[in-house]
Amino acid sequence: MADEEEKTEEPTSKKLEDAKNEGNVNKSMEVTGATILFFGSLYLLFFSSFSLIEIKKLMMFSYGFIGQELDSTIFFTITYTVTLTLLKALAPLFILVIILAMATNWMQFGFVTVPLKFDLQKLDPIKGIQNIFGFKKLIEALKLTLKLTIIMVVMFILFILTNKEFLMMMNQETTATINTMLQLSIYFILAILFILIIFAIIDFYFSRHYYMKSLRMSKQEIKDEFKNMEGDPQVKGRIRRIQMQMAQKRMMSNVPNADVVITNPTHYAVALKYDNKVNSAPVVAAKGIDFLALKIKDIARENRIPIIENPALARSLYEQIEVDKEIPSSFYKAMAEIFSYIYELKRKR
Repeated sequence: MADEEEKTEEPTSKKLEDAKNEGNVNKSMEVTGATILFFGSLYLLFFSSFSLIEIKKLMMFSYGFIGQELDSTIFFTITYTVTLTLLKALAPLFILVIILAMATNWMQFGFVTVPLKFDLQKLDPIKGIQNIFGFKKLIEALKLTLKLTIIMVVMFILFILTNKEFLMMMNQETTATINTMLQLSIYFILAILFILIIFAIIDFYFSRHYYMKSLRMSKQEIKDEFKNMEGDPQVKGRIRRIQMQMAQKRMMSNVPNADVVITNPTHYAVALKYDNKVNSAPVVAAKGIDFLALKIKDIARENRIPIIENPALARSLYEQIEVDKEIPSSFYKAMAEIFSYIYELKRKR
C-alpha cells in the first residue's frame, strides 16, 4: 500500500492540462534570456544601421559640449536630446525584445490565461520565508553565481587579449574610436551569448525534468483520475441495471396488447403484435429468455394471448430483431402462417 502511494508514475495529459490551467507551467528563464540576446545581437549586427547612426549622432552631439560650462539651459538641451535620441534609436530593439519574450514563452508552454485570484495563503510570511530559502531558490542562486562567475572569467580573458586595442583606441579619431568600440563590444557580446546559450540548453532540460517530477502521480491517483473521467464502474453498473429494469417494465407492459407469443418452448419467448393500419409488418412487442420468457408466457396466459411453440422461429426472432422493430421480409412466410392460424382461432372464439 505504501508503494502505491509513492509518486512514481508520469503525469497524465489531464494532469498536465490542469496544471497549465492553474498557471503551473514549465518555463525556463534561461531560454527566454538567451533567445532575446541571440536575436537582439543579430539585429544589432545586421539591422541596426538606423540605431547606430542615431547613437553616433548622439555621441558627436555630446562631444560638442566638452569644456563648456553647464547651466540649466544646456542641461535641459542635453537631457531632452539624449532621451529622445535613445528612445528613437532603441525603440526597434525594445519592440523586438517584447515580441521575442512573448514568442519564447508561447513556444515553451503555449497560451495560458489564469483568472486573477486573491489567495491569503500567499501572504503567509512563514511560507514566504520557506520559498526564499527553499531548495529551488538555492539551486537558482547557485546557478546564477556559476553563470556570473564564468562570464566574469571569460570577460577577463577577453580583456587581456584585447587590452592593446583598448589602449590604442584612446589615441584614435572619434569615428575610429567608435568603430573600434563597436567591434570590441561584438566580441564580448558573442562570448556572453555563447555562455548563455549553453546555460539555456542545460536549464531547459533540467527545468523540464523537475517540472515533470513535481507533477508525478501515484498509481492510486491515476486510478481515481480515470474513474472521474470515465465514471465510477459501480455507479455505471447500477445505472445500467436501473435502465434495464425500466426497459423490462416497459416491455412487459406491451405483452397484454400482443397478438401472439412464439416460444421454444421453455427458454425463449417473443411477443408479436400486428396492426396493419400502423405497421406494414408484425412488430416485436417483447422478448426474453429464461425468467423473462416465463414471465412473458404468464402474462400471455392471463390475457388469453395464443402461445405457439416454434423453437427455431423463436430463437431467430430473439437474436435478429430488437424490441419495437418490424420483422424483416425473410420472416413473412412464417408470420403469414402463424397469423392466419391466429385469425382463424379468433374467428372460432
